[in-house]
Amino acid sequence: MKIWPGSTCPWKLGIAMGRRLATQRKNDRHDWLLLVREGHQYAKFVSDLAGFDPRQHDGTVKVLVPLVMVWLATRPEAIAVPTPRRVLAALPQFQEEKAKLIAEWGKEVPWADLILAARKVVPSLD
Repeated sequence: MKIWPGSTCPWKLGIAMGRRLATQRKNDRHDWLLLVREGHQYAKFVSDLAGFDPRQHDGTVKVLVPLVMVWLATRPEAIAVPTPRRVLAALPQFQEEKAKLIAEWGKEVPWADLILAARKVVPSLD
């Protein structure tokens, strides 16, 4: 998934859509999610993109997390996805762990360490 925050370039959306449609192999499909800020221009001229409706948000974590979690839960490779409520509840602890890593590493924290921090606080799916 590629995210272009604040991007107003419709051609990037066109590239993402075209790549998904052009890919023949099912396991090599390009997947994407379109999130648009409430009141953004997209909402005025794009209502349906070949079955993909832009999801509107207000920019808050409380609204964005459920939108992304619902999308992730519908991916073909999704096995088990925690509920948005559980993710939001775990977020403050993850942010604390990430702050510790930033204090140790600086701005560039190794990806593997972020994953380990997330695993440390991830809600159990049991």
